[in-house]
Formats: sequence, C-alpha cells, structure tokens
Amino acid sequence: MSAIARAQAEAGGRRLSLLEGGAGAETVLFLHGGVPGLSLYCGGAHVWADCLPLAARRRRVVAPDLPGFGDSAPAAETYGIEAMARTALGLADSLKLGPCHLVGHDEGGAIAIAMALAAPAAVRSITIVASPAAAPSGDGVENLALAHPPGPRWSRAAQEWALARMSHDPHHVDAALLDRCAECAGLPAHRAAAARAPGEIALDLALSVARAKGRFYTVCRDGEFPVPAQLVWGANDPLTSVEHARVLYAIIAARQRATQLHVLNRTGNFPFREDRGAFDHVLAAFHDGLAAS
Repeated sequence: MSAIARAQAEAGGRRLSLLEGGAGAETVLFLHGGVPGLSLYCGGAHVWADCLPLAARRRRVVAPDLPGFGDSAPAAETYGIEAMARTALGLADSLKLGPCHLVGHDEGGAIAIAMALAAPAAVRSITIVASPAAAPSGDGVENLALAHPPGPRWSRAAQEWALARMSHDPHHVDAALLDRCAECAGLPAHRAAAARAPGEIALDLALSVARAKGRFYTVCRDGEFPVPAQLVWGANDPLTSVEHARVLYAIIAARQRATQLHVLNRTGNFPFREDRGAFDHVLAAFHDGLAAS
C-alpha cells in the first residue's frame, strides 16, 4: 500500500494540517465529519487513515484537518457548512488539485454537496458517506444512540464509547484511532472550540445545515445537480437509516443520471473503516467508471 505522510498547506489565509499520498492525474479529497466543540469524538483526517493507503494506490489522496480540528488552526469564524466548503475549495486551489473527486463523511457529505454547487468546475464527482447532515430530515422518533454519554467529555474512554455507539461492529475503534482522538482533544483547535457554549454551536450548526439543504433542494427542484454523485451507507447505521439514503439518492438521481447508491452490510456510521475493502472497491469502481466514460 502507498505511504501516507502528514503535511501542511494554506487555504484562505489559514494553516491546515493534512494527510496526503499517492500520485496520478486525479486527486481524491477526503472530508471528515464532526463539529468542533460539539461532537462527542474529535474528528479529523485521522478517521480516514485506514482507507487512504488503499485509495492512494490509484490516485493522489488528500485528507485535511478542517479548521477547528486536529493540527489545523482554530476556526476563525463560526463553524458552518458554507464556511467549510469555502475553505476546502481554497485548499484545492492552493494545492492545484484540478477537478477532484470529493469523499465526505457525515458533515463532510454536506460540505461536498455545497462545494459541488458553488464551484462545479472544481469538482469531478462527490461521494456522500453515511451523512445525516446531507440526508433529508424531519419530525420523527428521537435518536437516542448517543444520549447520556459518559464523562469526562472528550476523554479517551468517552470518545471510545461514542465511536463504538456509532458503529455496527466497533472492531475498527483501535488504539491508533483512540490515541489520535485523545491527542486532538488537547490541541489548540479543539480547546478553542470547546470554550464556546454547546448550545450556541448547536444553533449555528442547525442554521448552517438548513441553509445548505435549502440551496441543495432548490437546485434539485429547479435545475440539474452538476456533478456525478455516489452514496455509500452502512446497512446498520445507528444514526441514519438506509431509507434516508434512498430518499437522498432519489433527489439527486432525478437531476443527475450518473448517480449511484451502495449499502454496505454489517457496517454502521463508519463504513469506510468497518469494511474498508468493500468501501475501497465501490469508491474505485465509481472513479474508474467516470475516468473511462
């Protein structure tokens, strides 16, 4: 498998840390999920660590710590889907990635959609992975999967609990992942986010997601979705059902012929970690198919 190294880059005047490797005419930009200061685990590029070497055998791969996460600088503005999309587009421009494939998990899926709508010429395709932030939502039974988390918040043990609860099989929640999540909890980016009131962060996030979804639904109602799209979901995701994926697929497929949906058995909210071989297979097939068309 190809070696992955940590590097740094500038995007919109911000310093971002990232994992990168591989080579080729095309680049895959991986966008992690999570909300700094709100999510029960400390996300970042490290959540992709196990699948990056597989993808790097065929293409260049780049996975940033978005602002407010990991080794990147603290966010200079309120966390939001649009702000993160602007930063990711700035990173792609700074690194001269050209039209790149986007792969976004959870909030990263919503960020990928926002990037495709804002700058379709910069995006070759998007893959939305297990993304409650991108899927249609409405009134329903409250999801209690992450209710009443143990303390202290963002301790190694508390993050292990959250990651396991989000998974169908927590075998992927290994020492390397937990060590990095625990390390990120003590870094300046996370400390700055954690100093804010959770209620304020949650409200800002809700407003941002609502705006992003509103624009997305308007585009799919009145026009065409501008780039090929793929959805990859866990069949046993505790946070968002396969039915959510089917509805999201129907919305995009009605406006973009090159749209696919794949459901990976015996996986939860981290299908790219819980069954990395199957995930790599569908990701490579999608990208290779587009290259051949």
